[in-house]
Amino acid sequence: MKNYISNLRNIATFAVILLHVTAPFVLQFNKISFASWRLANLIDSALRFGVPVFVMISGAILLDRNEPLNTFLSKRLKRVFLPFLFWSIVYFIFIYAGSFQKVSILQLCQIFINKLLKGTYYHLWYVYMILGVYLFIPIIRKWVQNSTKQELHYFLLLWLITLFINTDIAEYIPSIEVLYFSKYLGYLVLGYYLDKHVETTPAKNTLYLVLFIVGATLTLLSTSYLSVAANKLNITYYNYLSPNVCLMAIGIFLLGKGLLKTTNTTLTNLDKHSYGIYLAHVLVLHHVYRIIAPLKFNTGAPLSLLLFIVAVSLITYGISYLLVRVLSINKKVAQFIT
Repeated sequence: MKNYISNLRNIATFAVILLHVTAPFVLQFNKISFASWRLANLIDSALRFGVPVFVMISGAILLDRNEPLNTFLSKRLKRVFLPFLFWSIVYFIFIYAGSFQKVSILQLCQIFINKLLKGTYYHLWYVYMILGVYLFIPIIRKWVQNSTKQELHYFLLLWLITLFINTDIAEYIPSIEVLYFSKYLGYLVLGYYLDKHVETTPAKNTLYLVLFIVGATLTLLSTSYLSVAANKLNITYYNYLSPNVCLMAIGIFLLGKGLLKTTNTTLTNLDKHSYGIYLAHVLVLHHVYRIIAPLKFNTGAPLSLLLFIVAVSLITYGISYLLVRVLSINKKVAQFIT
């Protein structure tokens, strides 16, 4: 695997954790000081690239391979589903532990199956999405590998147009819904294209940084303006399937390709456990919150809020990594953890 891919995955993983630590403060629009809310909005806006970059990495890695259909499906679905099933059970126990004595085993199993179909915790939506994307990869990889650059440009242009339509036009013509044909598949093909066909140079890296800044600024200003104008939180432009977030993801991906070419043992180990870290971090975050709650941080002040977000994110990331690594010491057990 290319070093920049590994490093990008680490960045995206930490970005998602930062985002989840910051999100509760964004949701407190009109409940915390406006200065603190603006800071939370700034951080959240700049971190929306995490999930799109995950999908783009999958495209860069998997669409350029040639392997039998059965091999791909058994290997990939097993790699994603087994840890997902384990952590779904963990989250289910975490949520319903106090109710076990109130229901029968049959009822408990029915509740679990129902929750498993819908997601036992909020961040697990990503797994359902990526499993669906993986099912299309054997078909899409044949197409992209035999497509000209012009044909890839055509597909990506159509996809980008759908992002504009569903973010900027659908508000005025609500009946329009053109994302069903592609949704996150666009990010999959985009990752393949950027990895295979786009060069990086020091001069171009500056352009990629500008792309990220423009995307983040559009997200920040649009969210702030719409929320203040309506006196109610509006997160339309936080959507991963919006053109502004796509700009950020492109910028970060290409900056990573151009700058993150070296790695070390620590970074490699973090990347190896990144999926498990993603699955475990919300549970860890919950307990970190419980431990630090008595300290009563003054999150109403922007500087205190910034320190709080950074500290909680680093602690959560570190504990999640240690937890997943310890649980994965046994190789047979590891396949269920990360």
